[in-house]
Amino acid sequence: MVYNIHRWTGQDGRLDVARLAKVIGDSGADIVALNEVLHPVSGGGCIREPLADLAKRLGMDFHFGPSGWLDFGPGWHGPVGNALLSRASLTNVSNTLLPRFPGTKQRSLLGASLDNGPYSGLYAFVTHLDHAFEGTRIAQIRGALSAITRDGPHFICGDFNSPGFHGIRSRHLSLPVVRWMRHAGYNDSYSAAGFGSGRTYPSGRPLFRVDFIFFPNRWVSGLNNASVIDTTAVRWASDHRPLTADWSWPETEHIGENSGC
Repeated sequence: MVYNIHRWTGQDGRLDVARLAKVIGDSGADIVALNEVLHPVSGGGCIREPLADLAKRLGMDFHFGPSGWLDFGPGWHGPVGNALLSRASLTNVSNTLLPRFPGTKQRSLLGASLDNGPYSGLYAFVTHLDHAFEGTRIAQIRGALSAITRDGPHFICGDFNSPGFHGIRSRHLSLPVVRWMRHAGYNDSYSAAGFGSGRTYPSGRPLFRVDFIFFPNRWVSGLNNASVIDTTAVRWASDHRPLTADWSWPETEHIGENSGC
């Protein structure tokens, strides 16, 4: 699953970890990548760690990758970045700062490998690209791809902030950052195996998709399906809807159980 959690802010202005835990837990996702995570959170004269609380509720290991600046919710603030949660142990954790142009906010790439069970050997990477300019996003994704120095099984996901439908039939209409990923040898999981509307933003009545899970072409044959979750809790928990992909080891590469992400 990839999910922008809107700085912990629900559509009702509340920080509700239990609601987010329900969205993630009900999905059955084994690997979860989060954007717009504040960790820790300061407000009301105290410091909280909702990320640790979320992971505990889900029984997951977690790591946070800061982007190097503070962001704000209604009544709280904290360092902003990306997070990975996993039912398997996370190891080989890295956090890479991406290219930054003057006047833009710093962005980062968080990566980790799954260390045990049927997931052993799979790497997960999550990023959140610039919200304002496609040229900045291209520079950032180029920096992210240059930091991924492996051709083993992995995926890169996140809020790419490239608004469009990006559906199964929209290959020739995709924006430059998505075309760049294709040229680099990656396939959008929804375009490859998606069903349903595929739109993730805004959560109440989504108009387009800005959230992606990309697999290298070599590993895309393991995709079984991809879809966007739409429940009442989802519509209130954030301003995005989560995108999920079901992936299993291709039989020619690995004999193991299915894994969802």
